[in-house]
Amino acid sequence: MPNIHVRMKKKTDIINIINIIKSLTEWFTHNAVNHIALDSERLEGHVVEIDGAVRGFVLVDERECCIEIVWLAVDKEYHGRGLGTRLIHEVERHACRRGKSIVSVKTYGGSDYEPYRKTMEFYKKNGFKLYEVIERYPPFGGQPAAILVKPINC
Repeated sequence: MPNIHVRMKKKTDIINIINIIKSLTEWFTHNAVNHIALDSERLEGHVVEIDGAVRGFVLVDERECCIEIVWLAVDKEYHGRGLGTRLIHEVERHACRRGKSIVSVKTYGGSDYEPYRKTMEFYKKNGFKLYEVIERYPPFGGQPAAILVKPINC
């Protein structure tokens, strides 16, 4: 049985985080690597390890009303094993510690791309509800963005 552990992100985790992003070309563009490097410096987050190796991560931003998931990714070979769900649960605990009762996330909002249909299914399976779709969201290059929210009980 593998040893699965979720912990706070450290500065030294950036290499593993970038490698995960680079391996998920269906979800993340080359430009994402630059953004993730900058965001990893300024945002809080957690990583999930299997037998000491980082296999997934989440970076969050504290907003006035909620904790927003800015980045969440799991090594492709570990999809479907509950690692993303473990990271979501850690975000919920983080939100409660910060006095927030909502977790939010923005993701691609079109229904025409299979990887992001899976992303939407993942968030909905984890209790998120679609709040709004912004048809032309500038930070997404004018592509649609779906805003999902999840109320949590602290």
